[in-house]
Parts: sequence; C-alpha cells; structure tokens
Amino acid sequence: MRMFPILTGLLLLAPLAQAADQEDYKQEVKRLQERVDLLEAKMAILLASQPSAAPLVQNVAVIPTPERRDVNPPELIPEIGKIGAQVGLVLSGSASPFRLNSGQDAAGFIDLPLFEPKALHGKISYEIRVGLSQAAAKFRTTSNVAQVANLTALTALTPSSPTQNLIDAVSGTGAAPFHVTSLTETRMKLLQVIPFSLRYTTTSFDRYRLRPYAVLGFGAFVTIHKQVPATTGMRSDSLLPADQVALIRQIFGGTAPFGSALVGGQIAQAPELTSRGLPFGAGNIDFGLHTGGGVEFRLSRNFSLGFDGRYNRLSGGQTLSTFGTRIGVHF
Repeated sequence: MRMFPILTGLLLLAPLAQAADQEDYKQEVKRLQERVDLLEAKMAILLASQPSAAPLVQNVAVIPTPERRDVNPPELIPEIGKIGAQVGLVLSGSASPFRLNSGQDAAGFIDLPLFEPKALHGKISYEIRVGLSQAAAKFRTTSNVAQVANLTALTALTPSSPTQNLIDAVSGTGAAPFHVTSLTETRMKLLQVIPFSLRYTTTSFDRYRLRPYAVLGFGAFVTIHKQVPATTGMRSDSLLPADQVALIRQIFGGTAPFGSALVGGQIAQAPELTSRGLPFGAGNIDFGLHTGGGVEFRLSRNFSLGFDGRYNRLSGGQTLSTFGTRIGVHF
C-alpha cells in the first residue's frame, strides 16, 4: 500500500509545472506520465496477487491532471517595449538653407532596434526618416528673359534708337513694355529622405521615464521652388505710343509672359503644360549629412512625447535645421 501515497504525491506535483517554461513543462509532463503508467502497471500486478486490497482502491481520491494552458512568450525587450521599435511624427519649425524666412517642417520616422551594448548603457537602432520643409520670402528678382523680350519689341517698334532701346530694355525703364525687376514671393519646398541613420538611445534615466538620444546618418534632399510676381501685366508707365502698347497687350492676351508663377524667376510655364496640371518650378537634388538628437518622455508603455532637433548639411554647402515636438508609438 505504500504505492498509493507515492502516486498521490506525483499527481499533486503536476500543477507546479505550469510555472516552468512551456517546453520544460511538456517534457516534465511526459516524464511524469511515463512514471504513472509504470506505477499503474505495478499496481495492477500487486492488486491481482492480493484480492483483499481491492476495496481500498475504491477509497483512493483521484486527482485530475490539470488542464494544459499555453503561456504567452516573454517580450524581447520588456523594459523598452514589446520589441523595442517605434514609429512617430515630428512637427517642427525650420530654418531655410537658402536664406528664406523660417518655415515649417513635418516628418515621419521608424526606429528599429539592432543591439544593446552593455558598456554604453543603451541601445543602437536603425532609423528611417522622411520630412518636408516649406518656407517663403519676398524680395525683388530680375528676369533676363524680360530684358530680351523688351529689346525685341523696341527694336521692332523703334529701330531708329538702338542705343536707347538697349538701355531701356535692360533696365526696364523708358519705352520698355515689360517689367524687368519686380517684387516676387519665392516659395520653396524641401523634401528630406534619410534612408539610413544610426540612433543611440541611453537608458541611464529610465527611472525618470526619460531617454535622450543622438542620430547620425545621410540622405537625399530634393528642392523645388518658384517665384510668384506681384505684377502680372505690362508696365503702366511705358513711353511707347498708346496704339503700340495696345498691340503688345493684344498679342499677349492682356498679360505679360512674366505675370504668373515663374520658373527660376525668369518666365512663366507654357500654358499647354499648365492646362495639363503639370507642376512647375525649378528643382535640384542634393546629398548630405544628417545629424541630430532629442529626448523622449514615456507617457505610457505604448506612447511617448518629446523634443527633437535635426541638422542637415547639403552637398552644396547649405544647411537645414529643424526643431520641434515628436510623438512616438512603441510596439
């Protein structure tokens, strides 16, 4: 009868196996089942040889095997997030690299963890960032195309004064029909594509829910700009006879070819392109260095709020700086 307490004790150990790792739990249950099968076989032989012991078996309490439940796997980096990655949005003010007025910048990013060097007390991650800056400024610009158009018109209408025609055409004064220098608003959009950057985030201030970070990488910068003139028609103070002014105005449909948004500050886009909805403006692509840093404050396990500043140096020597607020979603 000593076998009954042994069997009961073994069965009572089964609930304790739930606290172990799932794989160890499976192996332990398998070993216990083999032992129970062996004990049951020996018990059957023992009871067959001792019939008087049979009634005692009916009084033995049978403890059911606990139902098996799967355990969720542990998080990869519990102290950072579910896997330590995040996506976010940055809303900033920007300083234009082309001496325009300050503007706005909006950017999105994704941050993927790479490894955690113990000596640095933090983590190294891979960041991808895409942003768009906008800025504008008003100043006077000179159209060389308008100078040529003035000279062509004056040569055809007053060929007897070649020297004066040249002076008026270049300066946009006297009999010149078109404005040469005019007040325009330059509008710029700068797209920043940072496909590769490394980010170091320190965990030294986790007890305050703060994580400062620094970023270093490189990317491509696409600049598009256009100039919108304040004057859209011909010169109202031109010294040309009224009939000649009316003729020029009629030829150009009442407006100058320099009256709408200008490409490179020179001349408007062809009307056929505008009617198709094609964008206009002058543009360029630069490559450059991307650096920056900031700090994030963990509001909860899944959300953070913080400050972010970036500095970009384009291959042409221009610089773009942005400073603003960041919102992160951790997963």
